[in-house]
Order: sequence, then C-alpha cells, then structure tokens
Amino acid sequence: MQIMHDKGLLARDESRRSHVYRPTLPAEKTQRQLVADLLDRAFEGSAEKLVMQALSAKQVSAEELAQIRALLDEIESLSRKT
Repeated sequence: MQIMHDKGLLARDESRRSHVYRPTLPAEKTQRQLVADLLDRAFEGSAEKLVMQALSAKQVSAEELAQIRALLDEIESLSRKT
C-alpha cells in the first residue's frame, strides 16, 4: 500500500490509528497506467507480446474472445479512417 501511495495511486487518511486508503484515480485510468508500465518493463513496449502472453496465460471464454474481436475490429476500422 505504501508503494502505491508513493506512486500516487492511493490517498491515505492518517487521522485514525489504522490508516485508511482510497484510490486517487478511477479504476480504468489506474489500469491503463499499470498496463503501460508493464508493457514497457516486461514486453519491451510490444503490445503484441503482452496480448499473446495474456491470452495464453489462462483459458479465454468464447464471450471474451468475441469482445476482443469486436475491439480489434473497431481499432482496425479507426486506423483505416486516419
């Protein structure tokens, strides 16, 4: 918790004997920051390597695969427009 506090991910209320922590950012923004950091540190900035490892790490449901395909289609469609 201290490390997350130091990184600005958590705020700490020290007014009580036990410290109370709360997130400083919405979950989605925190997740994006953590993934970006992981991408740089563990995967040499390669989104392909990250995705391949994520998909091979555990069983992916048909619903999850459909959501992933829809997202890829959306991204591909947007990249064609630019």
